[in-house]
Amino acid sequence: MMNKNIDELIKSALEGHEMPYDNNAWNSFEKKLNKPNAPIKPFKFWFFGTSIIAVITISSLLYFSSKQEEKSDKPVEQKTDVIEKSNSQSTTSNKTKSEIKTGIQDGKINSNELEAKEDDKKETKTNLILPEVNEVLVKEITKDLKHDEEITTPKKENSVITKKVSEPNVPSFSNKCLGENLKVINKNDEGMTLIFPSGKKVSVAESATENIKLSEEGKYELLVNSKQKETYNSFFSVFENPKASLLVDDELNYETGLPVIRGEVQTFEETINWKIDKVVSANSSKAKTAEFYFFEKGQFELEVIVSNEKGCSSSEIKRIFIEKDYNLLAVNAFDPLSDDSRKNTFMPYALSKRNSAFSLIIIDPDNGGIVFESSDYSKPWEGIDKRNGKLVDESKVYIWKVTLASPEKNEKAVYKGNIIRI
Repeated sequence: MMNKNIDELIKSALEGHEMPYDNNAWNSFEKKLNKPNAPIKPFKFWFFGTSIIAVITISSLLYFSSKQEEKSDKPVEQKTDVIEKSNSQSTTSNKTKSEIKTGIQDGKINSNELEAKEDDKKETKTNLILPEVNEVLVKEITKDLKHDEEITTPKKENSVITKKVSEPNVPSFSNKCLGENLKVINKNDEGMTLIFPSGKKVSVAESATENIKLSEEGKYELLVNSKQKETYNSFFSVFENPKASLLVDDELNYETGLPVIRGEVQTFEETINWKIDKVVSANSSKAKTAEFYFFEKGQFELEVIVSNEKGCSSSEIKRIFIEKDYNLLAVNAFDPLSDDSRKNTFMPYALSKRNSAFSLIIIDPDNGGIVFESSDYSKPWEGIDKRNGKLVDESKVYIWKVTLASPEKNEKAVYKGNIIRI
């Protein structure tokens, strides 16, 4: 009964603990076992075995306690094989403990069995710390899983940082000409800069509009002052305007019977355009010379525009002052008795030069009767009233009227005036 209680005590002491392997102790023990001693009495054998087991048990407890603290600080990777061996080691460990107890009681332990038991002890040693290793592994694995989850599932605050930023809006312009005004509309929340060919810079504030005069010839760059430190820009060129010089007559020319002002432009360009303010009539062309008709008095502006192959142009303006209305160059008095043929008849001078059919009538202002009529310049009025065949009275004012069959563009068809015999 006492032996049974001792066995149970040893068994319970060994369970859950590892017996460290001490090579010197086992060799010493083996030598004692192999000596051909006289048979040991059961009481002596029990006492001897119990003492050794007690020493081993106490040493194991102390050794295991120190080793367990050391192993808790080791990396998890040194313990990875514990899980793989756990099932087989558990069975082996129980078997080994049973065999050791039986071998000690029966006194049949030999060197081969001790070596086999030493190997089992190594595996059992690992199995005894399994609960702690598993706990550490679970913590490490859980930590890794949480780390992977954070990588695959970005936090909300990070989504703002990684949000794709849209590129700024940079206006693009076609080539311009010197002296033009460039309208720059900045629709961005960042400033813009226009860089001139000379390096001069003009800033355009965010969400602002600027009108910038292009005062330099060459290549311009428009860029956004991006906070992303990227270059967002556009380029365009400004070309020089062609040169032109305008010459204009100082007074009207009546060589053709019409009130003409001639203009001439001196330039190397071939594209020319003439314009005039308040045009009454004009005979203009795209040539370097042009003629303009001024039928009414007033002040006018004659402009010539010259363009080059780049689409750039320049212009020059001349102001023209006309003192009186055009009235077919008719005089307002004549002397039928004069010896000068230029003074003794009446016919508007312009009708002798113009290539247009007409009709002329002289009207008595007292009764509206027609005193004279003609449609031939070579047949002027000589002062005779056709109603009675007599010379009209002196100092009396008569009304003349000319109707043109084919007036010039924007020219009136009917002209009127007064004529008096002197």
